[in-house]
Amino acid sequence: MRRLSLILAVFALAACDRQPAPAPVATREDASIETLFPVRQGSVATRLRLAVTDLEKSRGLMGTAKLPENEGMAFMYEADTQMRFWMKDTPLDLDIAFVSADGVILEIKTMRAGDTTTTTSSSDKVRFTVEMAAGWYARAGVKVGDKVDLVAVHAALTARGFQAKRYVP
Repeated sequence: MRRLSLILAVFALAACDRQPAPAPVATREDASIETLFPVRQGSVATRLRLAVTDLEKSRGLMGTAKLPENEGMAFMYEADTQMRFWMKDTPLDLDIAFVSADGVILEIKTMRAGDTTTTTSSSDKVRFTVEMAAGWYARAGVKVGDKVDLVAVHAALTARGFQAKRYVP
């Protein structure tokens, strides 16, 4: 009996000496393109959907008739590039912010509902974009040079089950 107690005590102490396993990546089973994530733009709290897959990005906000104040959609890419967007089947005017990999808003443009001409970024250093209702950036006081909270974007990508480092550093 003493031997069994001694063996159990040794195993118990060995278990206590172990380093805890790293926490698993926090994912939300229900997180989808429709999930809104809190992301600050400049000093303003917003709630963004993330378009990450090619299908999600191609659909974007098509068919969306109205965006609640402070809600929008971020379009995530794996490399810096010059971005091109259009408004096919999108029934509301939108502002689009072109954002660098370090989260800096490089430029903001307004896109008109249903316009199938291309809106192109001036820079080829754009990593992702954020679309909000037209006029939102001016109303909110968020401007070129302000930053998008990359920690929050990283957390949102992870919650969606994506490898966030592929999209933001």
